[in-house]
Amino acid sequence: MHRWVLRRAVIAVLQVLVLLMLIFGLSVLLPGDAADVQSSDLTTSVQRETTRRLLGLDVSPVLRFASWLGRLLHGDLGISYAQGIPVSQVIGLPLAESALLAFLATVLLVPIGGLLGFLGGLRPGGLPDRLITTVAVLLDAIPEFVLAVLLVSWLAVGAGLVPATAIGVDLAGLITRPIYLVLPLLIITARTAAPVVRLVRAGVIDVMDRPYIRQAARLGVTRWSLLVRHVAPNALGPAIQDLARTGSGLLGGVLVVEAIFVLPGIATTTMDAISTRDQPVLMAVMLIIGSVSIMINTVVDLIGRRLVPAGELVG
Repeated sequence: MHRWVLRRAVIAVLQVLVLLMLIFGLSVLLPGDAADVQSSDLTTSVQRETTRRLLGLDVSPVLRFASWLGRLLHGDLGISYAQGIPVSQVIGLPLAESALLAFLATVLLVPIGGLLGFLGGLRPGGLPDRLITTVAVLLDAIPEFVLAVLLVSWLAVGAGLVPATAIGVDLAGLITRPIYLVLPLLIITARTAAPVVRLVRAGVIDVMDRPYIRQAARLGVTRWSLLVRHVAPNALGPAIQDLARTGSGLLGGVLVVEAIFVLPGIATTTMDAISTRDQPVLMAVMLIIGSVSIMINTVVDLIGRRLVPAGELVG
């Protein structure tokens, strides 16, 4: 197990490094740089070059990336090109807002998706199973922005039950007025719960069909004990191993929903960084997103290995 954890840690570091190199390279290919964005029609070429030199943009991209990576190893994310303040200050509050949204969505997603999948898998083909499966397939097929338009039209514009956007609302406002989070959370949970439902349902059906489950039932083991002590652990093990994709989808859903509802999260910060060519902010955001996504995959794999019987583990 220790060797597996070490191997996954090394792979995770290499994946983050490759991601950062890719993002840095793509940002360099964007037309213009931060000095061009900060220039006006009255800016002379000498002033523009002075700005470029002050920002460190007068050196080659390879040296810039190596310099940024060296500072990162010392815990320094750099200075924002656009705002002139430490990157940590730029992304601090937006990151907290995104983390709050992701945490609340997870709190809703896991019990809802797991319970519905479990109920559907207990009686496959029954009315509850058909209803749950149909809704899950439909929700999984609808993109976030389409679902957002439908729910905004029905619940915000039509019924007036919830706000349509969160323009002008900061993190403190979201905490004190959670009504602004209702639609974003509803969309994220609805979209990401569908894969969870399918995974758990498939796991329950597979376990319920195994001989030792039928034998335990014939020996008089109560249904509740059978479900809790035998079905649930064996059904959730393989499902949790596949939940890494759902975790990454949850992260992507948070970013998309933030952009749709203009929430003051990391998605808005990313778009601002791209438009202003604020490379240090963009690199820091991608570092966090990539690290979180890879960490989710690693942790989920670790949990899955602990739940799945040792004889079924591969690698």
